[in-house]
Amino acid sequence: MPTSLLRFTALAAGLLMTAAAGWAETSPAQIRTQKTLEEVVVDLSAKGYLIREIEMDDGHFEATVVDPQNVVSKAVIDGTTGEIRRIERKR
Repeated sequence: MPTSLLRFTALAAGLLMTAAAGWAETSPAQIRTQKTLEEVVVDLSAKGYLIREIEMDDGHFEATVVDPQNVVSKAVIDGTTGEIRRIERKR
């Protein structure tokens, strides 16, 4: 077996072993899951928002909401944590 092929094989095997060790250390609690539409609606409602429209887009939610002061805004919500990442008042 040529030396360069042997080195490549050893390197590839080492990379695979390192990746496998990293995957083995990930517990189910560490795996982040996507929030459902219903969970996001419940979270926003609990914060006092009335949801007029909501949709999922590229891993996050975009919603038109009305706050307790009756201000209409567009909110961008993290799809994993459910946190409001950005909120802009609509004119």
